[in-house]
Amino acid sequence: MKKTIILSIILITLSVGREIPSDNKIQGRLNIINGASAECVMHQFYTQSKWTQIEGEIGRNGIDGLYYKIENNQITEVLVAESKWNSSKLGKSGKNKTIKQMSKEWVLKTMKKLIKKNPNIPSYSTLTKFIQQDQYRARLFRLKPTSNNGIQITIYKIKNKGEKAFDEIQETQLNPIDINNPTNSFETMIRDSFNQCRVQYIHKYLPMITEAEIKELLTDNYLQKKDIKHIFEK
Repeated sequence: MKKTIILSIILITLSVGREIPSDNKIQGRLNIINGASAECVMHQFYTQSKWTQIEGEIGRNGIDGLYYKIENNQITEVLVAESKWNSSKLGKSGKNKTIKQMSKEWVLKTMKKLIKKNPNIPSYSTLTKFIQQDQYRARLFRLKPTSNNGIQITIYKIKNKGEKAFDEIQETQLNPIDINNPTNSFETMIRDSFNQCRVQYIHKYLPMITEAEIKELLTDNYLQKKDIKHIFEK
C-alpha cells in the first residue's frame, strides 16, 4: 500500500514537470503569502486616503506601515500601523520578551534602526521626533476571511502607546467584501488589491503554480494548504 502511494506521488510530480513542496513548506509559504497580502492591502487602503508611505521595514522585520501627511512642504501627521492576517497576534521582543510590538518603545527602537540604515533620508529623523512627542497615530490593521468568500477590514486604535502593554480599541470595522461580487468602487479597489498582492506573492513563494491555477485559487478568500494540495493532486 505504501509503495503504491509513493509511486502515485512520483507519477504526479513527473506528469506536471514540477517539484511539489512538502506539507510543512506549503504551510510556511502560505503563511507568508497571506500575511504579506494583508500588508499589501493596508498600503493601498492608507495611500488612497492621501497618506504617503515610507519604508518602515528592515529585511522582513520592522514597521509594516509607516506613513505621513504633508502640508506646505512640511510633515504634519504621522501614522504607524501594523498589519495582521486573520487572527495573528502582535509579537513581543527584547530581553525576556517584554517589549510588545507597536508599543512606543518598540517603535522608537525600530526608528533608530531605520535612521542608521538610511542616514541620508531626513524624513526618518522628523518622524522620530513626532513619535517621541506622542504626536502620532498607532493602528492595528486586521484583514480576515469571513463566510461566503468575504474579507473584512477591522482597524484598532492602540492606546497607552508609551507602555509595554496596551489596549487595542476597535475603531473601524468595515462590512465584509465578497471577493467575487464587490458592490461598489471601494470594495472593487480592495478586492483588486487583495488579488494583485496574492498573485505577486504566489509567484514569489510558490512559483510552480501556473497562471490558470492561480486564477482558480483567487476565487477563494482564504488560501490554505488543502487548496494547494488539491491543485498538485489533479
